[in-house]
Amino acid sequence: MSRRRQLGPTVACTDLDDLLGALRDNLGRADAFITTAEELIERPRSIGGDEESDDGILRRRSHIAHLVDAAKLAVRAAAYASSEIAAITLRQRVV
Repeated sequence: MSRRRQLGPTVACTDLDDLLGALRDNLGRADAFITTAEELIERPRSIGGDEESDDGILRRRSHIAHLVDAAKLAVRAAAYASSEIAAITLRQRVV
């Protein structure tokens, strides 16, 4: 028995407009998380500041890892919304 939750939309989307909104929102979230992570990676560490310590480096890496994980979840939610949009579109073509 698996205790792993199935990934799905965080909000139940009932129509195409809701799904397109969810897709757009999740892609925007992913972009924001990735952009912030890139900025943290590219930003030079401060000289003589807290980031020179092992705790500062660990905190920075942890923050970047959190942003990347959040971006992955947002992309998965966007992919789910995209597959639902494709299913609705296919059903409308058949009818």
